[in-house]
Amino acid sequence: MPQKQTWYSMTMAADGAADVYIYDYIGYWGVTAKDFARDLKALGTVSKINLHINSPGGDVFDGTAIYNLLKSHDAEVITHIEGLAASMGSVIALAGDTVNIAENAYYMIHNPSSIAWGDHRAMEKTKALLEKVRRTMIGLYASASGMDEDAVAQLMDDETWYVGQEAVDAGFATATTARIDLAASYSSDLIGQFKHAPQEILQIATAPPARPAASPARPILFPSAVADTHPQQEGTPMPQPTPAAPAATADPVVTPEMKATIEAELRQKETQRRTDIQSAFKGFESAHKDLLDACLQDMDCSVAAAKDKLLAALGSQTPSPGHSYAVTVQDGGGMARLRADATNAIAMRAFGEQRAEGNAVAGYTLMELARTILQARGASTGGMDKMQMVAAAFTHTSGDFGTILGNIANKAMLKGYEEAAEVFPQFTATGNLGDFKIQTRADLGAFPSLRKVAEGAEYKYVTLGERAETAVLATYGELFGITRQAIINDDLSAFTRIPGKMGRAAIRTVGDLVFSIFLNNPKMADGVDLFHATHNNLASQGGINTGTIDAARVKMATQKDGPAALNIRPAFLLCDVALEGAAKVALESEFEVGASAKSNTVPNSVRGIASVISDARLANHSAWYLLASPTIHDTIEVLYLDGQQAPVLEQQSGWNVDGVEFKVRMDAAAKAWDYRGMVKTPTGS
Repeated sequence: MPQKQTWYSMTMAADGAADVYIYDYIGYWGVTAKDFARDLKALGTVSKINLHINSPGGDVFDGTAIYNLLKSHDAEVITHIEGLAASMGSVIALAGDTVNIAENAYYMIHNPSSIAWGDHRAMEKTKALLEKVRRTMIGLYASASGMDEDAVAQLMDDETWYVGQEAVDAGFATATTARIDLAASYSSDLIGQFKHAPQEILQIATAPPARPAASPARPILFPSAVADTHPQQEGTPMPQPTPAAPAATADPVVTPEMKATIEAELRQKETQRRTDIQSAFKGFESAHKDLLDACLQDMDCSVAAAKDKLLAALGSQTPSPGHSYAVTVQDGGGMARLRADATNAIAMRAFGEQRAEGNAVAGYTLMELARTILQARGASTGGMDKMQMVAAAFTHTSGDFGTILGNIANKAMLKGYEEAAEVFPQFTATGNLGDFKIQTRADLGAFPSLRKVAEGAEYKYVTLGERAETAVLATYGELFGITRQAIINDDLSAFTRIPGKMGRAAIRTVGDLVFSIFLNNPKMADGVDLFHATHNNLASQGGINTGTIDAARVKMATQKDGPAALNIRPAFLLCDVALEGAAKVALESEFEVGASAKSNTVPNSVRGIASVISDARLANHSAWYLLASPTIHDTIEVLYLDGQQAPVLEQQSGWNVDGVEFKVRMDAAAKAWDYRGMVKTPTGS
């Protein structure tokens, strides 16, 4: 594959300072954070970094990483804006302790933007992410310039350009430097995407590149005239600048390497288009070979257009047979009603749901529903065999049939999730995280008592604890598919049994995360194991009886926050299922239960102080636990992405199977926030 040209370099100068040139886009198609970090580390110890910028911006996250790498570096960073610092280029420029801008150079700030694909949830997540990025950029620009954040937000909304001294006056640069005559040939298409780009910038974008005057120690770098999407291979030497074009030429210079890159991209896109069209025609290749060939040969024919042509051809076949399925589709909500009735019809048979009033398709088989839905969409089903019928239902652009099957699979998955016999929700708290970054929770202290406030004296702020526990979400999931054969065979178990098992597996996965805390005894932020003598929550070895439970109770009650005892009370006794009987006897007996005797005349001092919870995951673990109530004390919390506790089911048209594919996804984590509400007692067996 042709290699990308990039106009970025990082070298050591004669005086021991580093010269960094970012004369390119930021991100995958230009200067990546990965390359930048590698090269910066390779420089070794430097006392000064001269950062030269001529960039139209690019990827937010690569740009943020580059900014942070420079900002946290021990060296003095001096920024030189020599042509254009726009978008993320303007952010990277602010990493300098001093920011110089040429008199004729430009500085531009605007809102971040993105391209999203998916349903309303995907759009909402993209919107939320963009807003977070925007708020971060507002804070950075405001801090650098001294402006009010609302003022900065308006400037970003307006897409604001500054030239030379204007950037200094606005607070984004420290000083101006002498005019530099550059003819940088950024793609005019890219610069043209900016709303208010000055005419000078647009003229430079379409002008031929010309070599500016410079000292031999300073490389002359021109950005590519074509936005390339191929990553540069590591270790590739940086290409030499493009030779100056004749003055009369107004076209951007396209090198042979650029041309080869563009041709490779076009070939890749065409190959993907043909592959997708062939997939859409799967099952109809022989009957509609001429139409398939025509779609493949027409490079302007998209996958969606090919599907429409296939459905039109299917509809033009012989009329429907005499035995048909009449469905009245009303204007407006007709198809929505049919989808609801079809979902109800399958749920009646699969889950025993009650028949919806007026359901005209109740009792239909899956094949009959597929035919009905196609006919309701105006597609003729005459002449189709069963495989073709199901294929047409799956590939129809409306996606009605796949949506209905997805609804049923989702019902089955949630049913399995809700019916799973998991015990961890009884003794854990539930929380949420907004993203997959490492989250830190500082110890606020237990607030054992309030301080006396003398008359006329000031109230004092509570002090944050020194401990800061961290947690991070992870994603868990599996794929499964429903084939055309399952539809033809009217196999309802494919929509109920497998998704139901997936639902049970999802909550079981969360349970595994919770019990891994007991099984693995992780270290806390202080570097000590969760259950440890240092934490005063590791009792002496013993089985479950009145004496050992009471000893564990005392350890929990005497936990301290500073000098004050917290008086934490147990709510649960957690053990292996094999110890459940002994635990219930010890906590419910009227008289004391000893290590060797189960009845005497001494009252049971721990009767009813906790509820027994058992789980087979603790088999052969050789320990049992007293746990405080998670609603009162910090013990173990189960965290979900945005509070989404149930697993998420996603679907797409089958690629690996002839049918539809589903993905079950769960985003969760389990974290022990504090050790004081839990006591472990080893059994020694």
